[in-house]
Amino acid sequence: MLRSIFVAALAILVSGPVLALPWDKDMRNQPSVKPQESQVPSVPDSVPVNGKEVIGPPADMGELVFARLAAGEIENPTTSSPESLKRGEVMYETHCLTCHGEQGRGDGVVGLKYLVAPMDLTMDYVQLQPDGQVYYTISHGSIAMPFYRDSMDEVDRWHVVNYVKEVLGN
Repeated sequence: MLRSIFVAALAILVSGPVLALPWDKDMRNQPSVKPQESQVPSVPDSVPVNGKEVIGPPADMGELVFARLAAGEIENPTTSSPESLKRGEVMYETHCLTCHGEQGRGDGVVGLKYLVAPMDLTMDYVQLQPDGQVYYTISHGSIAMPFYRDSMDEVDRWHVVNYVKEVLGN
């Protein structure tokens, strides 16, 4: 009897450390990768320019500026309709409102915390840009603005362009 108790106690004492290795450190040794740190391959047809595709994000600020200017030639394939404006509003409220605010003036609750305020989308600078340039900015971001090409479908980005131009611009 004493021998059975001893064997059972020994089995419990030995099995704990043996069964825990190497799995006891799995939770501690996980890679920690934040979404903005990962490189997500862009869809080759995300921003067509004159029949050619712009592949990947711009390498530097100069490339961003030139690509945005070139994107001005892209025609908006989504007609501005009540349905488009409603979908654009939903996407704007989901992705843009926290920085740009309800009226698009760059006064969202998160945007107010930035050193440089988000762009006022009601300004002529934005409103006079061709749709393709606004679309490109949404897709590839800007100086402080993150890109949304992975967060929104292509057609939803065009709906946001319509919303920014038709609703916030008036």
